[in-house]
This record gives sequence, structure tokens and C-alpha cells, in this order.
Amino acid sequence: MTEDEQMLTSLFKCRRLDLYTGQRALTDEESRALLDMRRRRDDGEPLQYILGQTDFMGIMLSVDRRVLIPRPETELLVEEVIEFMSKRKQGLNILDLGTGCGNIAIALAQELAGSTVLAVDISPEALSVARQNAITHNVDERISFLEFDMHLLPKMLPLTGQFDVIVSNPPYIPAGLGPSLPREVQKEPWVALNGGPDGLDYYRFIIPFSIQYLKNNGMLALEIGDGQKERIEAILQSHADEFFSYYFLKDYAGTDRIAVAVKA
Repeated sequence: MTEDEQMLTSLFKCRRLDLYTGQRALTDEESRALLDMRRRRDDGEPLQYILGQTDFMGIMLSVDRRVLIPRPETELLVEEVIEFMSKRKQGLNILDLGTGCGNIAIALAQELAGSTVLAVDISPEALSVARQNAITHNVDERISFLEFDMHLLPKMLPLTGQFDVIVSNPPYIPAGLGPSLPREVQKEPWVALNGGPDGLDYYRFIIPFSIQYLKNNGMLALEIGDGQKERIEAILQSHADEFFSYYFLKDYAGTDRIAVAVKA
């Protein structure tokens, strides 16, 4: 669909086909709403924010300026976790670091029967969106949302070795690149993008953290940024004794996008 068609189907709450089979004209209120949508789009606002929703693995999620917009590449991260864990027993305990709109947590809760997810984010605004998405998709009873700086988690988690999976799409944009990002991306929350001076701040925390809090043979799954494979591999290699194995997966464009490590 064109962007105009998506805006109109959102306004009318109808299918694309209905735009061309019905004869109803826009009301004055609808005309003003459409003009406002077009103005926001011309100002560089992402279409997903204007529509108020986006599709992630067939799950329609509410999104707005409070949350990062889920990307197709993150679907690969979730699919790898599902495939890796599908042979395990039910009742997996999953930790989602930096949950944002809850896309990863919700998809895993739906696909991995009986699993429970602890979804952590530093942003109360993002967690408000994530909670509502979990309610909408009937997985709110299996996802616990925690407003917390992930770097402080070791001070509050009572047990080590408690998670079957630790998964994260952390901020990985180098701080200095912020002003050069596409105009649409600059409309998204900087806290969900800023990975520190070289983009690797969160990986330096998450990788050693996972060693402490994963069960034996537990899975660490991370989305990574363009050109970061070698440096993240070096971090993993520095903890090689604690991991049984690790590997990388490419995205649709052939870029290394997913890092997976299995705790020994």
C-alpha cells in the first residue's frame, strides 16, 4: 500500500479494497486528520508513529514517540531464539533487556508455550506502551515488566543462573553519529539508540552479566550494529571459557546482525 492508502485505511479502519469499492467522501474532520497526517509525514515523522501501530512477526503493536520502532531485522533475533529453544522443555525463564514496546517479549511469550519473561527497560514511558501491548495480546500474565537501569540488575536479582534465555536489542548507535542519522530515526527516543562513544557500552555489560545469570547451556541472543561483529566477537572471546560456543547470523542485506552465545 502507498502511504496515503495506509493513512486512509487507518482513518476509516477499513481494508485497502474498501477504499475503492465504497463511495463515501471524507468528512471535514477526516479531511483535517488526513492533512495533519501528511504534515507530520512531511516533517519527517515515521509513518508508524502517525498510524500508531506497526507489524512485528504478524503481531500488531502500538507504537508512538515513546518507543523505538521494531525493525524486520529484530524478527531474525526472535526467530533464532524460538528455533534454538523449541526443543527445550516448556516453562522457559527469559530475560528481555531493553524491551521498548515489548515486541521481543510478546513474540517469545506467544511462541514459546509456558514461558515467562522478565522485560526490563529504563524508560517508564516505553514500559507503559509495552504493558498495553502485552494486555492487547493476552500475554500480560506471563510477562513481568520492570523499570530499571539494566546495569544495576546484579544488585536486585536474587538468584544467579536463573534464565534459560537472555535476549536484547540494545542501543548500539555510536553517540557521535546521532546528528547524522536519517531524519526519521532522529524522531525516535535517543535513549533507545545511544550505545555510548563506540556503540558497544551495552555489550560490555550484557555479555559478562549473562555468564552470571544464564543457566548452563542457556542462550544469549543479541542484535548488533553494522560493522560491530569483530569487536563484539573480541568481547565474547575474552570470556571464551564461560561459553560453550558462539556464532553470528546475517540479516536480509547480508550484514552480520545477530550474535548468539551458549553458556558452558
